[in-house]
Amino acid sequence: MADARAGRAGGAASALVAAFARIPTINGHTHVIPEADRLKRDLDALSYFAHPYCAADLQSAGMDDETLRFVTGDQGTLDAPVIRQPLAPLAERWARFEPWWHRVRHTGFSQCLVEGWRAAYGVSGLDASTVGQISDAIRAGRRPGHYAEVLKGMANIRISLMQMGGPFGEPIDDIDATLFVPVPRLNRLTMLRSRDDLTDLEREYGEEVDSVEALAARMAERCATWKAKGLPEVKLSQSYHRAMDFGEPDHDAARTIFEGLRAGRYDGLDSPAGKVLEDVLVFHAVRSATAAGLPLQFHVGPRAGTYGTLEGTSLAPMARLVRAHRDARFDISHSGFPYFTEAAVLAKTCANVFLNLSWMHIYSPEGSVRALREWLRMVPVNKVIGFGDDLYWVDTILGHLVMARQNVAEALAGMMADGLVGENEAMAIGRALFHDNPAALYGYD
Repeated sequence: MADARAGRAGGAASALVAAFARIPTINGHTHVIPEADRLKRDLDALSYFAHPYCAADLQSAGMDDETLRFVTGDQGTLDAPVIRQPLAPLAERWARFEPWWHRVRHTGFSQCLVEGWRAAYGVSGLDASTVGQISDAIRAGRRPGHYAEVLKGMANIRISLMQMGGPFGEPIDDIDATLFVPVPRLNRLTMLRSRDDLTDLEREYGEEVDSVEALAARMAERCATWKAKGLPEVKLSQSYHRAMDFGEPDHDAARTIFEGLRAGRYDGLDSPAGKVLEDVLVFHAVRSATAAGLPLQFHVGPRAGTYGTLEGTSLAPMARLVRAHRDARFDISHSGFPYFTEAAVLAKTCANVFLNLSWMHIYSPEGSVRALREWLRMVPVNKVIGFGDDLYWVDTILGHLVMARQNVAEALAGMMADGLVGENEAMAIGRALFHDNPAALYGYD
């Protein structure tokens, strides 16, 4: 009986994966580097392991920094190299890498690479016999137009929400609008670390920022401008330095703290005074974005890299902020992993909370499948955003989307085998997760 059920579920999952590939996907979260930057880099298969996710797996397995640099070189680092260091022959690098590959090859981050190379270049698996083939294919893809070939042609991605970095006043126009739409951040207006941060803002504005209210006015102006340009949402990244416990805003105390900051008397963002000020500024950010008609994306989940903490992973402490802004829309990037159930409780009970599975299909493939089965029987289906790649290399985006389709299909096929949904309903749920839900939230209906 169990074998028969597994067989039915497996067949249904394969059919669903093929069907999902025909659905134009809205990619809710990407960090892919500009194609012009990619064209400057001579990448091969082992260069990809310099990406922070793969590198973190290798370092967690025990690889030292010198070995990581020897294996990956300098072309796969996030900062474009100024001087390219000569690489050892690929065979030597592979020989040094291979023992480590056996330690990390089954992680979602590694699987994402392999799936991307298979889907983009037709090469299955990474070993001594394929590393050269994959490297040759990667170099053959180093040409203008490759991004469109992969994202539009192979992945069937309608549009990708590009997470903007860089200084305040994000360069939101300097991207390929046929493939990407920018998501700017309000970090620098809400996360003041010192008087120097304020000085930099004043220099860029060309005028004095002399009060909390002046900062709030700048947020409102930025959000209104971004909305007028057709941007889908704005982002805040507080969870990279704190828990998401935004307290009841104390506006009078924040004004006093801000005056001290301007006078050079400030203990920093991570001090008790810094938290009071930041809480007030985050409330202003939510109100500014909401007034402009923009959702707010909050990173609530693991921190990239090694030795991160869990303090910013739980969504539960955000309940006060969520309740205080019922007209806002909170796009919870990474869905509060590993606290998926906590996040689902808020999404179930609060109409303004949306769960975004960005990054999670490769961070924890099994966890994503389990979460989807729980969520689909707990949370209204329109509240789930099914995919966001959160990656830097275009072919790995394809690999991630392949895995996301597999995970969604596995969850739904299991529900079909249990008699909880039929085939047509499973198809409709997949379309909602990959297209209709993000289209509604981000304004692409």
